[in-house]
This record gives sequence, C-alpha cells and structure tokens, in this order.
Amino acid sequence: MNKKELIEEFRQRTDAPSKAAAKRGVEAFIDIIVGTVASGDEVRIGGLGIFERVYKQGREARDPNTGEKVNVPGKWAFRFRPAKEAKEAVNK
Repeated sequence: MNKKELIEEFRQRTDAPSKAAAKRGVEAFIDIIVGTVASGDEVRIGGLGIFERVYKQGREARDPNTGEKVNVPGKWAFRFRPAKEAKEAVNK
C-alpha cells in the first residue's frame, strides 16, 4: 500500500467528506509522528507500536571496491518497534 492508497482507505473507513480532507488527516498524522520523534520524544500507539529516535554509533567499515577502511560517522535514526498485537496479526 502506498500513500495514495492509504488516503483512499482512510477516506472510506472514516467517512471523510472528501479525498482532500482524508489527505489532510493522513498527512497531519504523519507530521505529528515525525515531528515528535525528531524532537526526541517517542510516540506510543497501543496495538501498533512505538516510534522512536535512536543514535547509531559511528563505526569503521570497508569500501567494497577498494578494501580501504572508511569511517562512518554516528547518526540519529528513526526506529519502529511493533506492539505484540501487531506482531501476532502479521504471523497469523
């Protein structure tokens, strides 16, 4: 499912008055999650999971073409941990 399909499904399930209203709802939901996680807080949605920001430590890697050592700097990453209910639904 892509974003366009998600908006259409959201419109049908919520009886949104228009596709534009459904699009605003989906985009607001995404913006809230991304903004909250980017600020350092986590978002917990019961039955779905936890969206959080984690720091990936820098490391030393090798260039596959030359075999040279390359330093990969640390960075912040977006992580999602699914809830038990979501895991169970996927494994049915």
